[in-house]
Amino acid sequence: MAARIEARGVRVERGGRRLLDGADLRVEAGEIAAIEGASGSGKTTLLKAIATLLAVDGGQVLLEGVDAAEIAPTVFRRRVAYVPQQPPMLEGSVADNLATGPRLRGAELGGAAAGALLSRVGLPSSFGARVARELSGGERHRVALARALANDPVALLLDEPTAALDPVAARQILDLVGALAGEGLSVVVVTHVEEHAARLGGTRWICRAGRVEAREGAS
Repeated sequence: MAARIEARGVRVERGGRRLLDGADLRVEAGEIAAIEGASGSGKTTLLKAIATLLAVDGGQVLLEGVDAAEIAPTVFRRRVAYVPQQPPMLEGSVADNLATGPRLRGAELGGAAAGALLSRVGLPSSFGARVARELSGGERHRVALARALANDPVALLLDEPTAALDPVAARQILDLVGALAGEGLSVVVVTHVEEHAARLGGTRWICRAGRVEAREGAS
């Protein structure tokens, strides 16, 4: 049976350097894969390659067994949502931000649907009226997740979702990610914090020199 999201022998070269050297990763439905590694190890490059934001020089990225190269980029990126380390907020309200994805595909996000998305990430429906660019770091991450969920993805790719957050906000985000996986989403999380990877409770990997390996001693 095909994995929800998979990288097979992914190779990325830039400026004469091999950033990924045959990286493999397989993530099932409802599974969390936490990728740890030092700066420059290739973990963020892998995440962007899986998101099809970087062209690969070898290997494949597959979604439910289908090569990403055979899927229209707009379709792939709606089904596989990428949230960067510092998610940008668009102008306008939180509700305006949530409506962006649906609007791009010709749909409208009503007030009830927006409220349901906010509730899903632990925010009150009244939060939709807030000015998005005035939010704190933890609030931005929650809104970015809600904005991604507005496109009804099957997988989430999160780059350092707890970066620059205080310990309480970081735990809240990690618990939220666990809850989303519990709803059936496949989640790939890049982190450099071992404690955070452990708290997620999923499959743990380590990126070294452009390759991904199961972390020794991890469940």
